[in-house]
Amino acid sequence: MMADARVGEAVSVPEESAAIQIDNLVVNYGRHGAVEDLSMTVPRGSVYGFLGPNGAGKTSTIKTLMGFRKPNGGSAKVLGYDIVDESLEVRARVGFASEVNSMYKGMTVPRICRLCRDLSRDWDQDLVDRYIGVFGLPADAKIRKLSKGQKAQLQLCLALGSNPELLILDEPTSGLDPVARRAFLKVLVGEVAAEGRTVFFSTHLLSDMEAVADTVGIIKGGKLLVSGDLDDMRVSHRVFRVVYAETPPEEEVRSLQTLPDVKEVEREGRGIKLRVRGDVEAVEQSLRDRPLSVVDVDSTGMTLEDIFVAYIEERGDDR
Repeated sequence: MMADARVGEAVSVPEESAAIQIDNLVVNYGRHGAVEDLSMTVPRGSVYGFLGPNGAGKTSTIKTLMGFRKPNGGSAKVLGYDIVDESLEVRARVGFASEVNSMYKGMTVPRICRLCRDLSRDWDQDLVDRYIGVFGLPADAKIRKLSKGQKAQLQLCLALGSNPELLILDEPTSGLDPVARRAFLKVLVGEVAAEGRTVFFSTHLLSDMEAVADTVGIIKGGKLLVSGDLDDMRVSHRVFRVVYAETPPEEEVRSLQTLPDVKEVEREGRGIKLRVRGDVEAVEQSLRDRPLSVVDVDSTGMTLEDIFVAYIEERGDDR
């Protein structure tokens, strides 16, 4: 895991420990680059949240990993299998679910279970039934009669039917109300992840990410901005406030801007506020050793929302 998650860097994990390994992946739609030179690693056993604004390249990445479209460049492996040459092996070993509007609405729950069983090498109906029970889904209902939240829950049950080591979920809670989202995420982290499965899910909802993820990647404009352990990110991203005995001159502001790992500096009353990413202890010591009379140095951690906004705003090439 990373102690200091920096722009463009990915989690450093030995390849044999990676559930997903992506190297310099490129995905184009005509002349539009949906994914550009993407490299990232999803460690086995992690709950990896793939976070980005709408149109950032999350779904394009997932479709490519699942073999639904071929990459225009680079390579990727899922559970050690090449996504191009061994795409059938990937699909046989991965549980996949996307937004809920892709289901056969005219079928009943038992009928779609039988369909998935017939398409699967190793189907575990007992496992599916257990999760249907955990969610409290009506076991014989027609899919069209289910609420959107229930359809999302059913998709997760079906994705688990082949007892996969890896779950790939594309915006699984999109459009769900807060109660349905909470129920879905509670089972995802309390049951599924607790069984040791790797979960890779895309979302643009920061609340979902904070609820379940232990590892985070932020993507924008098809490019990975950062990837790392969420707790480590919180440690290495802080906001400092320096209070001076007298209002500091402009030269002090400019001097602070040159400190390593200082990303943003702004005046705040009689003091100065700094946003720091990196070696926060070294920055704090530098602030306490300023030649001007410093009354107080205080620091606070950044929320995931603060971290996300900081990375997104640093890049002006949004699409």
